[in-house]
Amino acid sequence: MGKLSEKHIYYSFFSALILLQVFRLLFSESAYGYGGADNIVHYQISRFSFKYPELFLDLWGKPVYTTLSAPFAQLGYHIAKAFNLVISVLTLLFSAKIAGRLFPGSSIFIVILTAFAPVYFLLSVSCLTEILFSFVLLVAVYLFIREKYIFAAVVLSFLPLVRSEGIVILPVFAVALFLSRSYRSIPFLLSGIVFYSITGFFVYGDILWLIHKLPYSLGESIYGKGNLFHFVNDSPDIFGIPLLILIVGGLICWLIEIMKKFSLRSRNTILFIVIAGSWVTYFAAHSYVWWKGTGGSLGLTRVMGGIIPLTALTGMKVYEFISRKIKGSKVTYSVFFILALLQIILFFTRHNLMLKAGHTEQLIKKSADFIRFNEPQKKVYYFNPLVIHYLKLDPYNIEECNWFVADRQQPSNSMGWGDLLVWDAHFGPNEGNVQLKSLENDPFLKKIKAFYPLQKVTVLGGYDYSVQIFKKSVNKNDSVKITDYYERTLSFEDYSDELVREVDGYKVWEIDSSQQYSPTITLSPGVLKRYEILEIDVNLHYKALEPLKSDDVMLVFSAENDGKSMRYEKVNLVSPAAGWENIQLNVKMPANIPASSRLLVYIWNNDRKHLLMEKLTVKMKSY
Repeated sequence: MGKLSEKHIYYSFFSALILLQVFRLLFSESAYGYGGADNIVHYQISRFSFKYPELFLDLWGKPVYTTLSAPFAQLGYHIAKAFNLVISVLTLLFSAKIAGRLFPGSSIFIVILTAFAPVYFLLSVSCLTEILFSFVLLVAVYLFIREKYIFAAVVLSFLPLVRSEGIVILPVFAVALFLSRSYRSIPFLLSGIVFYSITGFFVYGDILWLIHKLPYSLGESIYGKGNLFHFVNDSPDIFGIPLLILIVGGLICWLIEIMKKFSLRSRNTILFIVIAGSWVTYFAAHSYVWWKGTGGSLGLTRVMGGIIPLTALTGMKVYEFISRKIKGSKVTYSVFFILALLQIILFFTRHNLMLKAGHTEQLIKKSADFIRFNEPQKKVYYFNPLVIHYLKLDPYNIEECNWFVADRQQPSNSMGWGDLLVWDAHFGPNEGNVQLKSLENDPFLKKIKAFYPLQKVTVLGGYDYSVQIFKKSVNKNDSVKITDYYERTLSFEDYSDELVREVDGYKVWEIDSSQQYSPTITLSPGVLKRYEILEIDVNLHYKALEPLKSDDVMLVFSAENDGKSMRYEKVNLVSPAAGWENIQLNVKMPANIPASSRLLVYIWNNDRKHLLMEKLTVKMKSY
């Protein structure tokens, strides 16, 4: 193929690809896009990073991604997604350069196969980090191939700040650098981590902040676990069948070639470690954490977008093999032309080019429209970040909105009068750990609107999807039946939290030295017909894990109005730590207190002791 005609092919392909992606960017209906709500959160972090500079160090947002995408995000959501398009085109160009150097003649084919790998194509207009990850990884490989070892190590050292799992690739490069006898380059693999550790030290005063602020738990994930071969089984929809065939073939060809003339220090072996070893390690690491249900893994196939260019490079080993075995380039070109064409055709036949807003997204938009026209200027508590995106609020201005609620058992305790809470069945009970029944049982939350999809939609955790809007109000609901007796129980059977565990057959809340107060029951006297006397009976079922003496831990009742205390009583939890115990507190007071009063019941862990709280029951009556 002549240089002039090759350039024309490149220009034509990249022009068509960019126009196609821009068309998707401008005319797709979905605000979520490919990748869901994570798109919105990454955009919000980048968009507001100049206003709140600490966001440049947000480990969930990924510091390198935030820094590079922030200028684009200032121009809006579409331009923020266009950042990935720019990076994907640069990645494809580096892929062509590497392929041209290692497997001459294969450049155009690796570009087509990578660009139309399903996951890579769909990620190319998003606010997700996988595309930048692939770019940084590929630049490091390019520099390594050109024997710019120190530069390669420095570039790669920033990979864990693009995506945290990039840390697993650092040892792979360390081995390759060692075998290449570039020993002095190996320490430079830590340069990015050292740079951000020092930078963060001046902000947080903690040189180990990268560890201490890691947003992913290494324990059990709330998203569950799955098959060890989950990503293997989904490989056709990740890479595309033609590319997948080449990946497998490339691995086999490369391994056979290495074994024929085995030497750990041969250039061929080292390149295999750098190219195939990197993506195989990454693939295996994700498969393992999903299998074990740890590291916050949800088993999302899009995470493989970060290694697709390297897998395509591995597949080009087949191009080299055919070229060697069959003299003349026409056969090789014909085979790869057919594979590249199939990659494109299969993509368009199996995937929708335009993304439409799904049922859940439509309901979130309806809820935001309802608030905009019916409850303007109210502070909004929310779980799904798309709510704030549609309302065009600053997610980091706590005067306007708040992500999640601190008190997940009785959320109104975290809210002000008149504030709104938008609960959705995906983010509410999963990421937010707030069950719908906790909101419906909350004496100060009035449901003002509910949205349900036309067809049943089941989301993570088996919940039927809906969006519910609540407002904190003294009078919860005009339809509430006012009676002479009211009872409220705080238990943890259906409560998901790191402080909830099972002990002696009970689901309990663990109170330790880090907690001064337990979850609180807050009641309104307005739920009762009030006569002369208001009587409150409180019963606590608990277990002390160490001896408790007077004033160590207390069961507290407090009545307050407009921030002023009207009544305060407490009883000591004195215990030898022998087993489960009950303690009671009885309060009698005049019933003619204001309807806006709040009656609070909680445990005050004054001396920061260790105990378990199984059930707290409050009974009210008036006579």
